[in-house]
Amino acid sequence: MKKVYIVAIFLVTTIGMSACSSKQSNQTVKESFKNSQSSKSSLPIQSASSTPQSSSIIKESSSSIGKSISPSTSMQIRKWNPEKNQRLSEFMSAWGIEMGQSYSQYDPNHNLNLYGLSIPWSVIDNNSTWKAAVDNQPIELKWSETGEDTGGYQLVDVYSDVNEKNSGVNHVYLFVIKAGNPIVLYTAQNQGSTNNYLYLKETKNNELKTAFARIVE
Repeated sequence: MKKVYIVAIFLVTTIGMSACSSKQSNQTVKESFKNSQSSKSSLPIQSASSTPQSSSIIKESSSSIGKSISPSTSMQIRKWNPEKNQRLSEFMSAWGIEMGQSYSQYDPNHNLNLYGLSIPWSVIDNNSTWKAAVDNQPIELKWSETGEDTGGYQLVDVYSDVNEKNSGVNHVYLFVIKAGNPIVLYTAQNQGSTNNYLYLKETKNNELKTAFARIVE
């Protein structure tokens, strides 16, 4: 009987220790899992922090692209260019119809024959005996593709209705830029002069002056 009693006590003790050990083991696992979750929650979220950096990179890239098109921007801010030339052509066509007149465009490669005088070539060629004059004073007039050359009057376009069948006085308009300022010069001269001057004066037509200024600026 004593042996049986001792064996029974030994079994109860063993089972109790095993249960206690198992409980402690489970508690340890739970704590370990809890600590693991706590550790994860305390870490910074990488995706959230990287988003602003990505946005920043995109913005900088966009900024760099914008800066890389400076030649195009430079072309747009020139005082004169092919686009502005076309805009003036469209205006002169519409304005001519409004005025009951018809205008043609001229340049150094396509000159107007003004009673034997080639315009603009005769007044922009340094070897010519003719000079353009404003207020009876000769001026330095030269052809310019950009209107940004330094000094004198930069001639960018010429329009006239001399060769058209118009009634009344014929007109010749010289569109110039001086020191960055747009000016429309006008002549109705129909004969030579002792000084070989082509006499010019600023047009009094406000609609024409305003239109040219808007196109240039």
